Amino acid sequence: MSPTLETPGYRVVRAERPVPEEGLRNDVAAFLGRADRGPLGVPARITSRHEYAVVYGRRRAGLATPRAVEAYYANGGEVAWVLRTGHGGAAAAATIELGAVAGGSWEPDGPARLALPGNRLRLVATSPGTWCDGATARVTYRAFGPTGAPQLDISLDVPGEPPVQLAGVAQDELIAAIGSMGLVTASFEGEPVAAEAPGPSSGPAQRSFTATLGGGREPAVERTDYLDAVVGQAQIEEIALVCAPDLDSDLPAADCDEVVASLADAAAVAQDRLVVLSTALTRSGDVEVWRARLASAVTDGSRERAVAVYAPWLMAESLSPSGRDRYVATNPVGHVCGVISRLDRERGSGWAPANTLVADTVDVAARSTDAERAFAISRQLNLLRCRPGGGLEIWGARTLDAGDGRQIAHRRLVHRLVRAIRRVAAPLVFDTNAQLLWFAVVRAVSGVLLEAFRNGFLQGARPDQAYRVRCDATTNTAEHVDAGLVVCEIEIAPAAPMEFITLRLTLGTQGLLEVVEQ
Repeated sequence: MSPTLETPGYRVVRAERPVPEEGLRNDVAAFLGRADRGPLGVPARITSRHEYAVVYGRRRAGLATPRAVEAYYANGGEVAWVLRTGHGGAAAAATIELGAVAGGSWEPDGPARLALPGNRLRLVATSPGTWCDGATARVTYRAFGPTGAPQLDISLDVPGEPPVQLAGVAQDELIAAIGSMGLVTASFEGEPVAAEAPGPSSGPAQRSFTATLGGGREPAVERTDYLDAVVGQAQIEEIALVCAPDLDSDLPAADCDEVVASLADAAAVAQDRLVVLSTALTRSGDVEVWRARLASAVTDGSRERAVAVYAPWLMAESLSPSGRDRYVATNPVGHVCGVISRLDRERGSGWAPANTLVADTVDVAARSTDAERAFAISRQLNLLRCRPGGGLEIWGARTLDAGDGRQIAHRRLVHRLVRAIRRVAAPLVFDTNAQLLWFAVVRAVSGVLLEAFRNGFLQGARPDQAYRVRCDATTNTAEHVDAGLVVCEIEIAPAAPMEFITLRLTLGTQGLLEVVEQ
């Protein structure tokens, strides 16, 4: 909508925000952890807090992932993938007795005008857990609806959630209608029953049947569930940030370390995502022990550059507030991922996600001295701080890599470029391996890098000072050509001083496209 220019003063122009191109989004987070309900081990794409509540249920004390997802959206996150970890468990269930049957017909007090495959209705919650225990299901039979045919009303009241009601459901639509609620599934059991011929005395005019669901059992969560979740998120190309808010509370320390190592390995191989971890520790001695443990899991530079750690935890609203604990210590990974996601869309991947206010929190959970903060920073921890009059903000943007000091902004820029390079190079994988293909690769990759240079994400006064792309006979030897490989070397300078980061792009004979940092 264009602004009017007839009157002076402020003008408001409303327009749709541009949507990032498919395959190039660098702002999508993945949350691996426990949820109140929802499918186990199956990633789901979520675009709002409301959609999360529909699929995964309510916030619940003892679960960090629901709180982290809420903080993600509160801080500007737009799209998230959620993968509920766990296995086994049991879904709450109940059986509604619709009436007794004799000789294939309803007893006198039954819903005489209904013809059903069974006289019992079995209800089972859509996913395992105790979330549906205590839910009340009611089916109300009316012999004469507005059309003269029998109709059914259905209501389901799950504790802690708004009741769901459906009215005027036909007998042959009952199972589908209950399934459309998204909370329970239904099936008929028992004896089939025929309907009585319509008439003024065809059984009761109205009758209600009620049952309370129970018997739910929470899924077990083990190391293998998280390792499977790591594999699952690695297969989703859209994901750029990965966190596991419940990891520390779900698994013992040794298993946590193995999962963190697996996350770092997957991120290092993909070259297009950042693992976000946190620690509640602030004392230098505790941080030193924890950092040594982390170093044993994240063992080299390629993995260290794929991980960022934030400390301490934050004070946020309690899920079960009382006079003494209105606010409780909360894992900050959702807050951090939300800030990074928002800044990526607002400014681009080359900006450092630091000195930025954090929403949905009131304070840090633990205070530290200047010496303790300096020590934590020296161990590559990114601090969260609360300045009087200045609000709570992220105070650091470093990965775990202490060797060359590469910033998160550098890594995020490389991730964005890797995504873009994959997209422009993918159509070329089956072309003839010759000079024409080499030129096409250079042109496609240079186009991506020139865009990054013009947007200010690469340093240098001229493009040739910001990046170099080489795909010719020097990178493609006779051995490469005979093997069906095309090799393109890419160097970029994301920040002063002019330290170039080298990427190696390889096109294989079977359509394989690989981008590897040297």
